[in-house]
Parts: sequence; structure tokens; C-alpha cells
Amino acid sequence: MINKYRTFSAIGISLAAILLASCSPSAPVATPATPQEIQQQIQTSEAPLTLVHVWATWCDPCRDEFPELVKIMQNFQSLEVVLISADAPDKTEEVETFLTEYQSPVGSLITTELNQKFIETLSPKWGGALPATFFFRDGKIVSEWEGKRTYDEYVETIETLMNNQGDPK
Repeated sequence: MINKYRTFSAIGISLAAILLASCSPSAPVATPATPQEIQQQIQTSEAPLTLVHVWATWCDPCRDEFPELVKIMQNFQSLEVVLISADAPDKTEEVETFLTEYQSPVGSLITTELNQKFIETLSPKWGGALPATFFFRDGKIVSEWEGKRTYDEYVETIETLMNNQGDPK
């Protein structure tokens, strides 16, 4: 009878491990999106502040900055973060691998158009450099920057904008 119990326990433990694995958070997904779809996501956000970040797996400053963004996403729960990869739309696997490697809590859109139309979807002031970060409130841009920033710079900007103090620049 003890052997049956041990057999049952081993099967039970294996089954429990399988069930737990299936309940773990899924890996972040990369989804191709047109400029119109990106604009619609920004316009329909109900968050008090939406951070839109354009990046690419091949961009060294983007890779350097990404851990700062993950920390921001973890520490500012009321902030909606929209990641947009500037990788080619057929690079979804590479983008998903990157997001998993950097433990991103959210997936990323992949722009289907790397052109002026895409740039103007976010801001006519944006020159197209990566990384680029845009902050929107009620669908309207309230702050933006090009280039890599530190965690503290993100925090200062987010706190200023969340407190409705306007553009921190």
C-alpha cells in the first residue's frame, strides 16, 4: 500500500507541475500594427497617462535602456505602456525573444510602416531616432524625447505628468 501511495504521489506531483507551468504568465507577444491601429490604441487608452516607447532589437541604446523601462512598468501600475518595435514585421520571433529575455511584462506592437506616416502618428516633431518616448494624456501628446534615458529621468517625467504639472521640459 505504501508503494501505491508513492506512485500516486509521484504522478500527482508531475501533474501538479504541469498544471502550474500552464498557469504561469505567458510570454510577451509581438503583434504587427499599422499606424492607424497604433493611433487608435493611444486614442482609446483610459489610463491617466500613456507611455509610448519606440525601440528595436538591433538598437544598442534601446537594449541598454530596456531594463529601465521594465522597472518603470513594474513600479507605475496606473501607467499604460505601449511598446512599438521598429524591427521588420517578419521579425516577430526575435522581438518576442528579446521581450522574454528582458522580462517585459507587456508585449510589443511592430509597426508595419517605417515611414513619415508612422512618425507623424506619434509626433510631427519626432525625427525618427531610436529609442523614442512619447507621453499621451487623453490621446494628446504631452511630452516626448528621443534617445536613451535613465530610470530617474523617467520617474521625474512620469510623476510630473501624473500630477498634471504639464511638460517637464
